[in-house]
Amino acid sequence: MSKPDFKEIFFSTFKSESAGIHYSVRSDSNFQHDIHFLDSLLKDSRFLLGHIKHTKQTLVIPLTRARWELRDEVTQHNLVEIESELKFTRVKKLQWIAKNVTLSAPYEGNLFEPGDAITDSTRCEIDSLFIGESTYIGKNRSVEIVIAGYPGRWQLRVSLALESWSISVKDNKVPPMISVS
Repeated sequence: MSKPDFKEIFFSTFKSESAGIHYSVRSDSNFQHDIHFLDSLLKDSRFLLGHIKHTKQTLVIPLTRARWELRDEVTQHNLVEIESELKFTRVKKLQWIAKNVTLSAPYEGNLFEPGDAITDSTRCEIDSLFIGESTYIGKNRSVEIVIAGYPGRWQLRVSLALESWSISVKDNKVPPMISVS
């Protein structure tokens, strides 16, 4: 039995959503597949640290999402972006980890000098999203999702309650273009 072609499923699922997507991760046995899709949807998304909101048990990250699901319609240098919102519910714990980073060609040197502060206006770019290792260990009785990116090889570790949690990404609707004659 061969594995499904997730790349084909990804593009066939999301390509027709020209006005934007609303995607929710399922908590059943499809969870791992959904996280793979969510990672693809969020690749290269950007947000400002100061715009993250965490109230009660809900975490909301407003972001600008690169629309990789439309990649066949755009050239490499003309990627379509859309304002979106990444939302987690039933959040038990948050952990932010960042390190100094050394970049290689074409850049050289440290992006952050020792002692540099990360501020509310720090712009972060998502490189990956994955299931944290603590989910598989099972001692914490929670589901851990890790968002990782740049600058500083940061990680945002989000621990969710074992039951009744949700993760979703929702694009803001783009108003229809009006042509004036």
